[in-house]
Amino acid sequence: MEQPQEDPKRINISGNHYATAYTSRGTHESWSPAELNVMQHMNCSYLSSGRPPTLLALKQHAHSLTNLILRLSIATTSAAVTKLGCAGRDGWGFGEHSAFDWLDNLQIPYDNKDESHHRPLPSISNCIEKDSEDKGPQQHCPLTEVQDSDPGSQKGGTQRPYYTHHNLVMHANECLEILDHEYSSTGGLISILPTNMEHDTVELTSARNSLLGQWLLHSQHLVGRMHELEINYANALDVVEGEAMVPLQAIRRAGTDGVSQGRQIAYPQDRYVLVNAGDDVTSFLHRQLDRTEAQVDQKEQFWKISGVSGERMWHEKRGGKWYARGIIPVDLLTRFYRVAGKGHASPIFIMPAIEQHPGVAATRHIEQHPTVVSIATPTWPKRVSDWDRKFKERLERAKELELENQRLVRENMKLQATVAFHNEDRRGAAGEEDSQEAALPKGDEKGQQALLRRIAAYEAKMDALKKTLPSKYHSQLALTVEEEGQE
Repeated sequence: MEQPQEDPKRINISGNHYATAYTSRGTHESWSPAELNVMQHMNCSYLSSGRPPTLLALKQHAHSLTNLILRLSIATTSAAVTKLGCAGRDGWGFGEHSAFDWLDNLQIPYDNKDESHHRPLPSISNCIEKDSEDKGPQQHCPLTEVQDSDPGSQKGGTQRPYYTHHNLVMHANECLEILDHEYSSTGGLISILPTNMEHDTVELTSARNSLLGQWLLHSQHLVGRMHELEINYANALDVVEGEAMVPLQAIRRAGTDGVSQGRQIAYPQDRYVLVNAGDDVTSFLHRQLDRTEAQVDQKEQFWKISGVSGERMWHEKRGGKWYARGIIPVDLLTRFYRVAGKGHASPIFIMPAIEQHPGVAATRHIEQHPTVVSIATPTWPKRVSDWDRKFKERLERAKELELENQRLVRENMKLQATVAFHNEDRRGAAGEEDSQEAALPKGDEKGQQALLRRIAAYEAKMDALKKTLPSKYHSQLALTVEEEGQE
């Protein structure tokens, strides 16, 4: 009668929700069914990593798990644990539902019907999905949904065990880095918003209804507002910089030096004289300033509505109209004159708004000439984001390690050659010593010792002579056993 053959693929410990099936040489050869019954939950990554664990590693793992259980439960009693457990001694043990009640009886599989023992513990779930040598630890996506195993949850419900604030921040940062890299040619992440063109109206409205869109839009408003504030600040500094000069009006009958009628001249104003600046130029300048101020008022109102403008800079005019304090600048081409031959002693004559001045139109027409405008060729910016820099640093580090490895390999080869040379030299010296001992006469121990002392003395003298004499005489100082015997 044929004996039934054992299935080589037989599984001794079945898999569960937390570990795969387990089979080992010990389960096939020496473990009894009763022992396998109490070890149904033993499999973990320590036993399935491909590297056999040591007894120290298993004890360290059990020690860490014991401390973890102690943090999640309460232990109020103590007991002595044996290989059978601790409940067999007059019924004294740790007590039901305590942190170490699983040690009360080690002969049967542990089970507990308490509701708190069946609730999932997402706070201790491992957030690292896989760990590789080239890419390092890679975490689970915090938005990953798994089936909710809580007994009190609804059927078919899901939960996010990796849904922590830190994981969400890191996940959002990685997504923003990728977007910033994709839009690097147009200005980065800040350029992802649609424009104010007519065909982008719907997209811009949708973007303003999203958190990221509101964030980027607010950042754009702050950047624009900061830019204008810097310009206003620079203009204010220009106004109050150094010595304030208020030039006197240029009156023709007073003459260019202003002393025809005995009027006293302010010394700082001797350097600048405003010429050809009548009511027409003044009216033109005020019109330009009024137009610029109207545009600034619209922007100030927009900044106030957006919440990026301070309340202290706003004042109410008579009639209920609010206005913001500041300086209204306008850029116009101004021409400066100087009397020829006077050098630094001549005052500087200023004519404002030379391009728009109605009194110098003929002069402008004569001075007109073709103008060549040069524009820089647009180029694709070489921009490196944090996402690129992260992997670039790893590649550069890998190159450095490769060069260092090659250097160590070359150094190792040199050291091996040096060791081989010294070993060969040592073997040659040992053979020479053996030949010298073989050449000694037999039976006369005192004579042998005296002869060895003489040979050692001769060798010391020869070494001293080699250091003193030139190198061409070193070959004549060689001393062999045969020569010594001939002497």
